[in-house]
Amino acid sequence: MSQAVKDAKDTVEDLKGAAKDVAADVKDAAKHTAQTAQNAAHKMADAADDAVDSGKQAAQKMVNEARDVAEDIADKVQDTARRARRTASEAIDSTGRHMRNLDDSENPLIDNLANRAQDLAERSINFWADSSHRARRQFNTAADATTKYVTEQPGRSVLIAAATGAALATAFFLGRSRRK
Repeated sequence: MSQAVKDAKDTVEDLKGAAKDVAADVKDAAKHTAQTAQNAAHKMADAADDAVDSGKQAAQKMVNEARDVAEDIADKVQDTARRARRTASEAIDSTGRHMRNLDDSENPLIDNLANRAQDLAERSINFWADSSHRARRQFNTAADATTKYVTEQPGRSVLIAAATGAALATAFFLGRSRRK
C-alpha cells in the first residue's frame, strides 16, 4: 500500500471522526433547542392560563357588581311600591274618614265612588307588588345568564367588559368636557 493511499485512508478516518463530532454537536444543539422551545411553550401556556383566570375573575367581579346594582334597583322598586301602597292606603283611610263625616252617608253614589276608589287602590297595590317581583325575577335571570356566559366565554366577556368600560369612560369624559 502506498503512502498516498494510507494518507487518504487516514484523511477519510479523520473526516468520519469529524462528521461524528459534528453530528453529536448538532444532536446536542437540537436537544437544547427542543428543551428551550418546550420551556417557552410551558411558559406561554402558563401565561395563557393566568390571563384566562384573570379574565374570569374580572368578569365574575363585573357580574357580581351588576347583580348588586340589579338588586339595589329591585329594592328601590320594592320600596317605591311600599310607599305607593302606604300612600294609597292613607288616601283610602282619609277618604273613608271624610265619607263618614258626611251627613249623606246613605247616598248610594258616594258608596259607589268609595267602593271604586277602594278597588282602584287595591289594584294599584297589587300591580306595584307584582311589578316589584317581576323586576327582581328579571334582574336575577339576567344576572344568572350573564354569569353563565362569562363562565362559558371568559375571553369574550373580558373583551366586552373592556369595550363597555371604554365606551362609558369616553361618554363620561365627553359629557364633562361639554359641561365646561
